[in-house]
Amino acid sequence: MRSFLLFLLSAITLAAALPPEKRVLFLGDSITQGGGYIEIIDAALKAQHPDSQIEIIPHGLSSETVSGLSEEGHAGGKFPRPDLHERLDRALEKIQPQLIFACYGMNDGIYLPLGAERTKAYQDGMKKLRAKAAAAGARVIHLTPPVFDPVPIAQKVAPADKVDGSHPFAGYNEVLDFYSDWLLDMRDQQKWEVLDVHGLMKAALAEKRKTDAKFTFSKDGVHPGPEGHVLMARPILEAWGLKVRADGTPDHPNGAAILAVIKKKHAILRPAYLSYVGHKRPGNAAGLPIEEAKKKAAELDAEARKLANTQEIVFPNRTGEWNGFAKHELTIAGKVVTVVAPKTAAPGRPWVWHGEFFGHKPAPDIALLGKGFHIVYMKINDMLGCPDAVKLWNQCHAELTTSYALNEKAALVGLSRGGLYCYNWASANPTKVACIYGDAPVCDFKSWPGGKGKGKGDPKNWGFVLKLWGFKDEAEALAYKGNPVDSLAPLAKAGVPLLHVYGDADDVVPWDENTGLIESRYQALGGSITLIRKPGVGHHPHGLDDSTPIVDFIAKHAGR
Repeated sequence: MRSFLLFLLSAITLAAALPPEKRVLFLGDSITQGGGYIEIIDAALKAQHPDSQIEIIPHGLSSETVSGLSEEGHAGGKFPRPDLHERLDRALEKIQPQLIFACYGMNDGIYLPLGAERTKAYQDGMKKLRAKAAAAGARVIHLTPPVFDPVPIAQKVAPADKVDGSHPFAGYNEVLDFYSDWLLDMRDQQKWEVLDVHGLMKAALAEKRKTDAKFTFSKDGVHPGPEGHVLMARPILEAWGLKVRADGTPDHPNGAAILAVIKKKHAILRPAYLSYVGHKRPGNAAGLPIEEAKKKAAELDAEARKLANTQEIVFPNRTGEWNGFAKHELTIAGKVVTVVAPKTAAPGRPWVWHGEFFGHKPAPDIALLGKGFHIVYMKINDMLGCPDAVKLWNQCHAELTTSYALNEKAALVGLSRGGLYCYNWASANPTKVACIYGDAPVCDFKSWPGGKGKGKGDPKNWGFVLKLWGFKDEAEALAYKGNPVDSLAPLAKAGVPLLHVYGDADDVVPWDENTGLIESRYQALGGSITLIRKPGVGHHPHGLDDSTPIVDFIAKHAGR
């Protein structure tokens, strides 16, 4: 509590302003080498102050300590922990920083109970760092270490009398409490500059645990994930007066794109500076020659500044073109999301979202791109619109509508099995759907892949259904009442218009077991549905020779 109160006090008393120094070096262990919090700070700086000449230099090193200590058998006996002081003089000479952020402590207690010798080594190492930095003309700001969390590694941690190289002390965060409090004492007594990451993260973790006893910021107990890195960045962001969204992206229309560019830059600079300065830790790939890395970094900084200076929303990670339009690949919820952008977005930023088979029969998409629509596809093959797929779509929708300002309502395109994705997500999110275009869509998994009616069925995918939905047996799957044909009421209530194109000779996804049931049930609920029948046509070919009715339907209902 003391640390957290001091953090709040510091946040109140420190004036929010950019530092006068222009060369800012970040030192630390693997958490700093991972660098998520540094990227967040750098991206926010570029977004809010594109003309700033502050240079952020990431220079963490995995396994490193400031104490110079290493446990016996570290890394399976392959190498001892690297000591910051082995490379510090070279870093100061070659990089010539004016401001240093130092985040140490996690490794310095060697994952053992609190000990006087280890504590003194940590304290002496910090004092030595400060002395060398002062001699080089650099100011030092300390970051208290993140939390150690035994909860996600409960089977690995051990009590004090059973700790060894493979089993860290279960109460190790108490050691980090002590180290953090000492740094804060030095702030009070010796006027050191200290920002309290530890207290902030500890308080946030306690708050999260009130509703989720297993919540953690670090799955391995040590290295924070994205949410933890946002917390780590917060004290510096607040000290510098920088604003970010809850996920760490800069508070800017192009925040996500700016952060993506900065991540590319840091991925170049981290190994380049480690190679340039030199170190003794094996396992780090060599970086580019430093001048080449700096040149590439400058180009990426220029790209980030350009994004910051425009209000036109730009998607990051362009990978090429798709039928003459820019194609981008994002990563959302760990999945690849393809976005094809129009030359100029239509008012309201409408978009089409494919359930499956993006790129097949592309004529409607090409026409809609010409009308200013974005086209989106999340690659989650073989999930068949199951509950977990719906959760992934929820995350995708949230990211696209917040970070990239796409319209809250998407036009869904369900081709064949893609119908399961579209209808299952739509029934759970009816107010986020502009319209649904189904092309020979699967609307009941008993029909396909179950093959329990007229259709051929697909044993492999039927097995997926049983597994993905967690059914204990086939009887439970057949009794399930959550298929699209059963879940139309929310869509009818929300007034979502439907269009289905189908072949009346389809023996894979029989139309009367799927589209036919949707039609009769949706109309009975007062919903609007249009059918386009293709006489004598089977499951293939999809689409229409003239896609105008499809394009007009989507443009009418999603282009408003």
